[in-house]
Amino acid sequence: MSYAIVINLDYENHPPELCAELWNVIKLGMLQAGFTCDGRRFISNLTERQACARARRVIDDIEDHLEYHRKHLYRFMRDFYGFDTAATTNLLVPGLDEMEVRLGVLV
Repeated sequence: MSYAIVINLDYENHPPELCAELWNVIKLGMLQAGFTCDGRRFISNLTERQACARARRVIDDIEDHLEYHRKHLYRFMRDFYGFDTAATTNLLVPGLDEMEVRLGVLV
């Protein structure tokens, strides 16, 4: 079982340089918390409850630090959600009904 946390910053409404800087801080915090990075997803083998609590704690810790500098991380976030990766459909590969196996060869 794996659980994914998705974090997207609002690059449309905030300076890209600042968002990139914040992303690096978020990524470092999530990696230090035991998540692995897959693009904008952070993957964990924790349960949903544990993964969400850990991700919130990482973001809240960063928020507390940035508040000292008068920045508020949540204002820069566009998406912050989690999902069970077992419920994910990879649209880069053909669907099961589109695959046909002949003589042990994938067609």
